Amino acid sequence: MHLRLSLLLLIGLFLPFAEKPVHIDDANFLAMARQAAENPWKPHDFMINWQGSTESALQVLSNPPGIALWLAPVSSASVLWLHLWMLPWLILAAWGAARLGARIAGQPAAATLLIVGAPISMIATQALTPDLPLLALTLAGMAGLIDSDESMEKRWPAALMLGLTVWFRYSGIVLIPLAFLWAWLHRDRRAAIRLGAAASLPLLVLVGHDLLAYESIHLLSMVDFQSTANGPGSIAHKAIATLAALGGAAALPILALSRPRRALAGAITGGLLGFAVGTSFGQTATPLLATVMFSAAGGASLAGAARLEDQLDRFLWAWLGMGLIFLLGLRFSASRYLIPFFAPALLLSLRHAPRPLVGLAAAGGIIIGLGISADDLDLAQVQERAAARASATGEGRIAGHWGFQHHLLEQGWIDIEEDETLPPATWMAISKSAWPQLPSNTCWDFMEVIPMADPNPGLRVMTAAGGANLHGNMLAGSPPQPVFAPWSLGSDPQDHLTIRRTCP
Repeated sequence: MHLRLSLLLLIGLFLPFAEKPVHIDDANFLAMARQAAENPWKPHDFMINWQGSTESALQVLSNPPGIALWLAPVSSASVLWLHLWMLPWLILAAWGAARLGARIAGQPAAATLLIVGAPISMIATQALTPDLPLLALTLAGMAGLIDSDESMEKRWPAALMLGLTVWFRYSGIVLIPLAFLWAWLHRDRRAAIRLGAAASLPLLVLVGHDLLAYESIHLLSMVDFQSTANGPGSIAHKAIATLAALGGAAALPILALSRPRRALAGAITGGLLGFAVGTSFGQTATPLLATVMFSAAGGASLAGAARLEDQLDRFLWAWLGMGLIFLLGLRFSASRYLIPFFAPALLLSLRHAPRPLVGLAAAGGIIIGLGISADDLDLAQVQERAAARASATGEGRIAGHWGFQHHLLEQGWIDIEEDETLPPATWMAISKSAWPQLPSNTCWDFMEVIPMADPNPGLRVMTAAGGANLHGNMLAGSPPQPVFAPWSLGSDPQDHLTIRRTCP
């Protein structure tokens, strides 16, 4: 009964955001879905301006085609139906979390709320991105792998499900060897090879598809695309941003309080690391405070989960540790990148936490998740209003992407190419927050800058004043502002819309 109530609660938490406008990376996945609706064999076979210049989607969109194929049947439907179309993944994620919670801690309902009700999971539920399917396949696959009455060799469907994560994000590659490892830890080498092979099959199919469809391997292109920020400073930036996201938006440190001394030691260590790296990037005041607070929370979460008492503990730590190492190799850090890797941090602590603390942790995650979701909805609506304000001038050119770009493209506007010279008397709309590209023109006969105020100041998922960005570890600007915290407090505008017209 409690499990059913948990699922109903998660669906209830989704419903207020079911009409959330196309937001952040929704835009590029919806563009790919529309291409998949026309040609499901080649979802990446179209041109897109996603980084300032029009390029092949195969070169600039770094995700495999799974979400595009899923959304293709409803790609032209209203945003409400697009979001409702994602609900089966929420149900699968809840089922997988419940089975893991039952097997690992004897608490299926608590695990469901802690994992699928975590802030980053709630945001994923409201998005048109690969994150929710990735979470669902990860949890369901892991549950089938470690919580099964079948013999080890007969758990290949669960291994196959883990492998299917690579069709949604390439971070699923990290999960493939875990299917092998689980059987290996149980000294069943024959089953380890079979489970590893089953988990590898979807990746092999994807590679084969790419060779036949594009005569290239998208994954290899994305390895080069992602490997552009691996200097010491970049790695330190990504490491602290990931640690802060873990403690502030994924595995909150509340469960860690069951081991107060370890949690305190972890918090001090994480906080000191956050302070050192934050100050090295020039942070002061509120941004630095947010960095220290959330990196301390991440350190406490990791320390509280630090158990290696049996094979299950070792497996969970392998799952978590391999994921955290993988994230250091990406171009940048974003809270949602933790989606396939954060569950073991909660499950390790859930095994030993007292029930009152478990209830507090579940409630805390949901409350923070609602706050983050409300502000992210505000941001999506602000960008939609900015696009509507710009479109009132007629038709023109777009600088910026995310939902801002999507809404103006729907109105017949056209993307600007980086350093393009625009024709005379051309309207141009710029979103400051959405990483705008700039033309080469220097003469303007009209310019208006419109601050897009936060309708509900306070908790913010993207704020320069508060030094936070749930969706990345930089804020757009000249120069861009490095940040670490997944959320903070602020009352600064959520965006600035600039409307310009080139001289006659």
